Amino acid sequence: MDQPFFNAARKGFDVPNYIKVKLKPKEEDRLLAGHPWVFANEVDSAPKTLAPGVLVEVITSKGVPIGRGVANPTSKILIRLLTRDFETEIDEALIAARVRTALHVRKDFREKNQTDGMRILFGEGDGLPGMIADGFGDTAVLSCFSAGLKPFIPAIQKTLQENGFKYVYEKSVGEVCQKEGMAEFQGWLTDPGKLPLPFFEGKAKFLAHPAQGHKTGFYLDFREVRRKIQALSAGKSLLDAFCYTGAASIQAALGGAKEVLALDSSQNALDEGAQNAKLNGVEKNVRFEKGDSFKIFKEFKKDGRKFDGILLDPPPLAKSAHDLPAARTALKRLLGQAFDMLNDGGFLVVGTCSHHFSWTLLDGVAREAVEESGRSFLLRERFTQPQDHPIVLAIPETEYLRVLLLSEVPY
Repeated sequence: MDQPFFNAARKGFDVPNYIKVKLKPKEEDRLLAGHPWVFANEVDSAPKTLAPGVLVEVITSKGVPIGRGVANPTSKILIRLLTRDFETEIDEALIAARVRTALHVRKDFREKNQTDGMRILFGEGDGLPGMIADGFGDTAVLSCFSAGLKPFIPAIQKTLQENGFKYVYEKSVGEVCQKEGMAEFQGWLTDPGKLPLPFFEGKAKFLAHPAQGHKTGFYLDFREVRRKIQALSAGKSLLDAFCYTGAASIQAALGGAKEVLALDSSQNALDEGAQNAKLNGVEKNVRFEKGDSFKIFKEFKKDGRKFDGILLDPPPLAKSAHDLPAARTALKRLLGQAFDMLNDGGFLVVGTCSHHFSWTLLDGVAREAVEESGRSFLLRERFTQPQDHPIVLAIPETEYLRVLLLSEVPY
């Protein structure tokens, strides 16, 4: 952690020195409503010497205080606000307090949800923009996607350790780091723990692989959908497309599914899935197969493959609003092909993990695909991310997971 901006930001901890940043006229409404992001094109004036990690005070074009935050001129999100109070200092104590609050509101989560795998820090949802962390047993896996908050990682690590997490692993990698002008980092921040990380979800046991897997090593946000799939699966045949490490497939098998076909394009993910299946004693019920669901569905249809239940949870199809037309077309095609493979009276789960893919859009795509299938389906249930991924109404980007459960009309 020897980048120049870390030292610059740390000086602010000892003697707070906030640089004034003025907005353009009429750019304050979204911020006053509670959104923490200040985009570069919304700023009228800011010092040319503004550096990543520098502490700033944001004011309107008329000089009205908006809030204090951290800056990063290499990002489109120039400033992330951390407080609306100009009397509150941005320092390690403030960040540690936010971490403690996030852990406190989740103190009963393990017992209520029967799991020790949960999102413990959810960025903007917990007042820590750009910072996420998942807990797996006694280990926290931390990801920082804000160069402005990078200097606070030692304070976050310390607070996590003080509150029951013996080990802390950081995984801050990928395209977001490049956009933030931030060096990638992956490794232990504490004494090394053991990888992979074991945790439980109901009756299921899983291993998270942060070093090689997606994100922090596991998709915890699909927990409630997996629980529902388990409840629907007894005696049924299932297709789990885009299965990743097969968590939903394993829950289905534990729920009594007679057979599950788990598809994914990543052999590493499939190998981890097979390991998880064996861990739960369902390796005979779940068959892992490498394949791109976007392509292989045509072959399945040609071969007359049929299933009682189908799960469609593709990777993000719309990383920006510009991707929506193509994403809509791709998802509708997938749905149409899935309906062709669904047995009479079957159920289908379809999800999207992009903030830009709204409920209205998802409903519309599903409705059109149903109409073109010539069949009739009920909307049984909607799912979004669970409560350990809190949604802030003033920050629409905090809501990203949208899932529909459809079942064929039984008459």
